[in-house]
Amino acid sequence: MLTDLRVKLRTRHSRIASCDVDEFLPLTKQCFSFFRANSVLKSVIDELLARNNKIANELQAATGNMRVYGDTAEEGATIAYLTWQSFADQDDIHYFYRTEFGGYGELDQSLGRYRDRYVEPLFDYLDETLDDGNVVLATLIRYKQKVEWYRRPDVLKLYEDDTSRGEKNVKQHMFEFLFDQGLAFHVEPVAASGEPDVVSLQDSQHRFIGEIKIFDSESRGKTYIKKAFYQAYRYCLDYNEPLAYLIVFNVSKRQLVVELPSDHDGVPRFEYNHKTIFLIVIDIHKREGTASTLGVAETVTISASELIHEVEEAAQAKN
Repeated sequence: MLTDLRVKLRTRHSRIASCDVDEFLPLTKQCFSFFRANSVLKSVIDELLARNNKIANELQAATGNMRVYGDTAEEGATIAYLTWQSFADQDDIHYFYRTEFGGYGELDQSLGRYRDRYVEPLFDYLDETLDDGNVVLATLIRYKQKVEWYRRPDVLKLYEDDTSRGEKNVKQHMFEFLFDQGLAFHVEPVAASGEPDVVSLQDSQHRFIGEIKIFDSESRGKTYIKKAFYQAYRYCLDYNEPLAYLIVFNVSKRQLVVELPSDHDGVPRFEYNHKTIFLIVIDIHKREGTASTLGVAETVTISASELIHEVEEAAQAKN
């Protein structure tokens, strides 16, 4: 799958790298449409931006002819994506020429310099990331879809056969899937504030910090999930990582709604103190009837302000 995606990515790169000024904007729009429509690329970019929000904020605050330079390839790719995206989201074919070069110099030469600054670093980053198989968020989304579409009864049975160990059993099912997808990780390593359920190996470029929970709307309900967000946040601090993943298996007929921002069709994320927690909710409760006969499901709602309060209250208690 990733090999085919790299071929498609390189094809688009070839087109954008050799086009003239008049073709650059329409081909740019096609590239960004491709980035947003492909779940793997979208996840890779979401993780890139979440890990580098500091440099993104610096770029947003820059004024006039001030340029922001990254210290790493990742920061350079973040600047490249956000700058090139601003060009893609408008309709003036000479926008890059006016904003980046002040309208001075030859158009063709300016386009070449613009591609060197922004197009090449982004394509290099995406190609290298796919080559390394470092696609955690996309893999978790794929697991969610596989379980909800094809393995819902099987995973629910793992929980219901022994509810005292149900959370551990569904974790094991997810770990097996991640292992089959080539992700190397430790299970339940010891951290300063407890034990995250999974963290990637030390030689990984970025640690994959995952916390897995059951939501049953009762004993493991709203309070339990709020505490899980704090746990994931604390593990980010312990491992000095900018992001973590909270995976929630919903065994309740009630729908878990966490009011967090996300891109269109994206994954909800909790952002606090330069840390990002991606939330993946996997519904494994038993289906009864069809969508037309079930009516509106009861919901359990958690707001972003409640999560911030939970984190701040727990942090104060710890101190």
